[in-house]
Amino acid sequence: MNPNDPSLRQGEASSSPGSGSNQPSPLDPFLRRGEALLRHGAGSAELSPADPAPAVQDLGAQAGFGRAWTSNSMRASVYVFNSYKEARVAEDWLKAHVPNGLQGDGTVNGDLLVWVTADATDAAARAVIGDLIGAFAGEE
Repeated sequence: MNPNDPSLRQGEASSSPGSGSNQPSPLDPFLRRGEALLRHGAGSAELSPADPAPAVQDLGAQAGFGRAWTSNSMRASVYVFNSYKEARVAEDWLKAHVPNGLQGDGTVNGDLLVWVTADATDAAARAVIGDLIGAFAGEE
């Protein structure tokens, strides 16, 4: 993970890892942990930076980033919340509001939430989503 990656987004914080600031953000360790969990779950899949969807501020998160799979329709967004409880509330909301045409699933690990979507017709993505969610939750 590149800590200067512009796809790592912070909500309303004044210093984000991608802002060019030389001062580290107190959220950087959480973002790095989220990236490591996501990479672990993604295995050898090639990922590219993407905006988190929904946006960090729309979920009330402190920070977040997104990744898109280059081999299929999957996208993952990782968010940092103030607490496990806030992350769980956001997870429940996301699961109740999956956009038409998509399949979605998520899980919480501490103050981190991962939300993964793919085209509803992408059968191959279903198994990958399950593996990713399990790895992020620590169920390898």
